[in-house]
Amino acid sequence: MNITKTASLFFILALAVQPAVSQTPEPALPLGARDLFRLLRRTAARPATPSDVKETAPDASASGLAKTKVYQFASADFPAASYSQVYDRNLSTIVGSFSYTNIGETPFTLKNGIYKVVTVPGSISAGITGINTGGEMVGAYTDTSKPAKTHGFRDNAGVFTTIDYPGSAVTLAWGINDSGLIVGDYIDTTNVEHGFLDNAGTFTSIDYPGASGTAALAINSTGDTVGLWLDAANNSHGFLLSGGVFTSLDYPLATSTGTMASGINDVGQIAGAFLDGSGASHGFIYAGGTKWSQVDVPNAGQTVLNQIKNDHNVVGAYVDSLTETHGLTGH
Repeated sequence: MNITKTASLFFILALAVQPAVSQTPEPALPLGARDLFRLLRRTAARPATPSDVKETAPDASASGLAKTKVYQFASADFPAASYSQVYDRNLSTIVGSFSYTNIGETPFTLKNGIYKVVTVPGSISAGITGINTGGEMVGAYTDTSKPAKTHGFRDNAGVFTTIDYPGSAVTLAWGINDSGLIVGDYIDTTNVEHGFLDNAGTFTSIDYPGASGTAALAINSTGDTVGLWLDAANNSHGFLLSGGVFTSLDYPLATSTGTMASGINDVGQIAGAFLDGSGASHGFIYAGGTKWSQVDVPNAGQTVLNQIKNDHNVVGAYVDSLTETHGLTGH
């Protein structure tokens, strides 16, 4: 598995080596870090680094505790777009990206039923992947240089700041908490992927011990961080980083090739997605211990959850019976 696609971004995420399940054209910008509907290939390896690690969370299925959680879902599709995905929301605003064709993704917001395009200065393609309570947004964009380069960005009331991990070839920002802490993913000059924390311009690398690639996807108000790591066999696993200790997370019914932790709220509930034995993706909520719940949009061929909020609402995407990809909100 590669955490990169063409421009070498970490996730246009399909967690298994198989054709993408959606027939929607892929955008030129490999945004959609949490998009289980796209194929990854992995080419680089990263040496192991020492750290404290907990064992994978207990097998909820074996304990008889895995269950299906029921939500009421609504689609969030940018008008006339062929592809939409929702990455985050606050109390008033939904954020994500959409595409009309295969030439790139465009960021959007949805507030009070009104969709708005967000223009990132100097970009040819972009997406918004995180928003905090105060309305600060983060994401990534590909610039107009030749060859083009991908950067993270922060949007504070229309003032855009580029985010580049020092010395990186590619940087993406994925999540922001209410204190302004930002997490994301960068690729170094040797094509190795790492997660990162950006604290007001002070960067810290995040690497799951022994992983061949790591991405940090979300951070809550206490600083707990979740994301994805790849093992030596290129299988993907979710992780929780809390108090300096990593915990690997694998949904009990998932195949060895696919679990991703992509969102966390302030009470520690984690949202993500996993692949079953047939290669289909499903959303999940993990509430600690052995409290796993499967989450699927009714009649959808694929479901992925990108974030869970403090009010327990979720956002993500699903593939319908016509293999079209839609953004979703659920409560």
